[in-house]
Amino acid sequence: MSLAHVVVRKEGEDEYVVGDPASGNFVVVPELGARLVELFVAGRSAEEAAAQLHRETGEVIDAADFLEVLREAGITRTAEESRHWSVSRIPARWVRPLFGPIAWTLYAACLAVTLVMFVIEPSLRPTYEDTFVFPDIVLSLLVTNVVVIALTFLHESWHAFAGAAVGVPSRLRLERRGIFPVLETDLSGLWALPPAKRYGPFLAGMAIDSVVLFFAVAPRYAWSRGWIDLPPMLIRILAMVVLSQVAKLAFQTLAYLRTDMYLVMATATGCGNLHQVTRLSLKRLVRRLTPAEQNVLTTAHDRDLRVARWYRLLYLTGLIWMVWFTVHFLLPSAKVTFGWAFGVLLQAPPLSLYWCEGLVLLAFTSLNVFLPLGVAIRNRRRATA
Repeated sequence: MSLAHVVVRKEGEDEYVVGDPASGNFVVVPELGARLVELFVAGRSAEEAAAQLHRETGEVIDAADFLEVLREAGITRTAEESRHWSVSRIPARWVRPLFGPIAWTLYAACLAVTLVMFVIEPSLRPTYEDTFVFPDIVLSLLVTNVVVIALTFLHESWHAFAGAAVGVPSRLRLERRGIFPVLETDLSGLWALPPAKRYGPFLAGMAIDSVVLFFAVAPRYAWSRGWIDLPPMLIRILAMVVLSQVAKLAFQTLAYLRTDMYLVMATATGCGNLHQVTRLSLKRLVRRLTPAEQNVLTTAHDRDLRVARWYRLLYLTGLIWMVWFTVHFLLPSAKVTFGWAFGVLLQAPPLSLYWCEGLVLLAFTSLNVFLPLGVAIRNRRRATA
């Protein structure tokens, strides 16, 4: 088990919050418990930590039982879960210039100029048709997915670079946000830093997205004004990149899905467990909470409870929108796509080009539909392991 990622905060005279900001799992412990966590993080075994604490305070503590409480609360991690992404091991001095005042000015300028170009030339704004770069639908989906995945890795790498710039290691993992599968850079160590130092790493992904968006829009803007000549294929590819980046930036504003802007908002409001407190406060309106869940609300900080009163309206609105999106877009499109793919597989000669296209489309659709469910099952198994 690993506790290197755990954050310990003093909340009262003899009250400490211990938890994993990445998972949203927290428990309230007395000062002795906080000291035990410090010893665990320093590499002490349960026996060594109990002996050390006995020498310091004269108290007899069952450190093994306390460690089990942390495990059941989902705060500890396995050795595999604690591995850091090699990108985040880059020396701080190498990446710090990417997040200095000049760099942030350029990031903001890229976004501002792009928005101005969208206003001046509405035809540059993305539409769903921009997904289809080629006449062949399957080839368009394949290329679009490859580009989106590559840009997603760039987005997450920028989070890791920003973390490395402030001395915080990170880890890349597959997660889900509601019905959406996502890659996520775990920067739990940021919560041990002052709030002012967290904003940069949280916003870094959106910063590089703004740069990519600018360099995809600017050539098309120049082309639309007759300043340069571009091949039609390049224009379509740039339009697809614009659609991808706009969708990604818009997604990050959906705070109820614990996206980058949620982390910014939680930092700005000083909340430590806003998402879980909000979710449980809504859950208890429709069903009884378990003793552990009730304890989370009972011991929640007043600030989290206060912010949750208005944040839960945003959270509930997001849930309603996600259900609506699923019913009106995801399920109908999946039905059509699955029907088309299965029809091709049954009617086209096996291993023919048309048959292979149906197989590829079936694989992409299955991945988008079932991957979030697989991630949810994996997370539940880890929590109960």
